[in-house]
Amino acid sequence: MVNTGTQKLLRVGELSRRTGISTSAINYYVREGLLPPPLKTAPNMAYYDPSYVDMVNSIKVLQREKGLSLQEIKDLLDRGEFRWTTGLPHEDFDGATGAVSGTKRALDRRKHIMGVASKVFSEKGYYATTIADIASTAGIAKGTIYWYFNNKRAIMIAILDDISNEIAETFGGIMQAATNGLDAVLDCVGPALRLLDKHGPIYLMYFLEIGSTDRTIQEKYRNIYKLVHAGTRLAIKHGMDEGVVRDVNPDLAAYAVMGLVERVSEIGGKGLSGEQITVEDKAAQTREMVLHALTSKCTSSRKPAKARGRGKAAARG
Repeated sequence: MVNTGTQKLLRVGELSRRTGISTSAINYYVREGLLPPPLKTAPNMAYYDPSYVDMVNSIKVLQREKGLSLQEIKDLLDRGEFRWTTGLPHEDFDGATGAVSGTKRALDRRKHIMGVASKVFSEKGYYATTIADIASTAGIAKGTIYWYFNNKRAIMIAILDDISNEIAETFGGIMQAATNGLDAVLDCVGPALRLLDKHGPIYLMYFLEIGSTDRTIQEKYRNIYKLVHAGTRLAIKHGMDEGVVRDVNPDLAAYAVMGLVERVSEIGGKGLSGEQITVEDKAAQTREMVLHALTSKCTSSRKPAKARGRGKAAARG
């Protein structure tokens, strides 16, 4: 190792030790153009700056985890789809290898790619979309996407996992905070409509394109549906035990509530009459219909906020 004053340069042996790649392989990478030429101070004396550690490790990732050959990596470099100008930043390298604990920068970039892909999938269709389409819309090189996802199917699966987590977090918090089972169901109507409004295009694309062709993606969607049904069913069952929901079959009632919310979400900004309908309008009307369906009285289960507070205080007393 040589200290040039501003940075420490590595001999090929030190670079080999740090990366676990033989010196002959490193020299081959340089000869074939997979790595930029090192600093030469004499015919047999070459020095590598620390960014080469990331470059060599990046080649390992592309080979072992992304399934690319050395020639394919060379082709990506030749086409300018990514560059070794400074090596891959450590935070990006963490994200590329799939580390769950990747840094914020890597996770943010992964989220950005997923968000863009969701939009492109919705507009062009899953099968018509290419990695190049996603990269172009995201404003990044196509090769960059391969640091985070092996292919567009992996992106689609990650999007579905993200939606599943969002649903669990959203509804889980609402149901824990609700006064009773009926309020839990009613309080979830608005957020459910907003989530369907947000993810509706992906939801529609699933049924139109890949719902009958990819079993893994089928199972992802099925798990999302099961998650929502299980929570809704449990809330209805609790409402029945508490006496605020009439005697119903909780399984069927949960499906009925979900079906109603889904169908209402499909109404566009204007109904058939041409009247403007907002998500808030949809939520208010749907809540009333669910309330009518689950109770024998056309009255809300909610007590005034102050009364609820006094009731809880009395219970604690």
